[in-house]
Amino acid sequence: MKKILVCSPTYNESENIKIFCKKIFNINKNINLLIIDDNSPDKTYEIVKNLKKKYKNLHLIKRKGKLGLGSAIREGITYALKKKYDALITLDADLSHDPKEIPNLIKNLKSNDFIIGSRYINGGSSDYVGYRDLISRLANKLCRLMLNMPFSEFTTSLRIYNHKCLKILNETNLKSDGYSSQIEFFFYVYKAGLKCAEIPIDFKHRFMGDSKIPRLQAFYSFLKLVELFIKNIIIPKKNL
Repeated sequence: MKKILVCSPTYNESENIKIFCKKIFNINKNINLLIIDDNSPDKTYEIVKNLKKKYKNLHLIKRKGKLGLGSAIREGITYALKKKYDALITLDADLSHDPKEIPNLIKNLKSNDFIIGSRYINGGSSDYVGYRDLISRLANKLCRLMLNMPFSEFTTSLRIYNHKCLKILNETNLKSDGYSSQIEFFFYVYKAGLKCAEIPIDFKHRFMGDSKIPRLQAFYSFLKLVELFIKNIIIPKKNL
């Protein structure tokens, strides 16, 4: 793998972004990191602008407002293709995903097209407890059942897409702007017949700040899941 882009959408991550960037570049100073900020009221983008003086491979896209996780990742996909990257890694900037997982993602991409970090396979773990843990586990089990996909994790954003995945997603009419986009991206990569795999990860509580997940996202995600369930019946899986 020659050229890899790490992409992280941000909104009000001023308390985490310095530590996040430091951890990314501690892995490899030559790594390319793209921050896509949705005009954070806490001026996350201003911190990134200052960090660009320190890190030559740090890039920033500041958008006009809070346009959503899905649209941010689609913009990252477009950017990666335009700049001719071989693969795209996505993860959250709140440090719930450990950047140390990046080398493992890259290593596993040698025999796969798409890798997702999983909390729910042997070796994985999650800091969620109580209601949040129950909802997360049920949601992922429902995805597995309704989409007939042999995986345990569909919703985490710690993942890597190779160039074939990026091209397919760029050519697909993707509509999800919220958190349901994570399910949608995985669904279309799998239906295209590309080789997908899971690796275990340790999912942590966000380091600082509050969760940005709107309360209605569970409802919107369920509607998207129903839509994909219907498409799964209609669209045959390709065999590449």
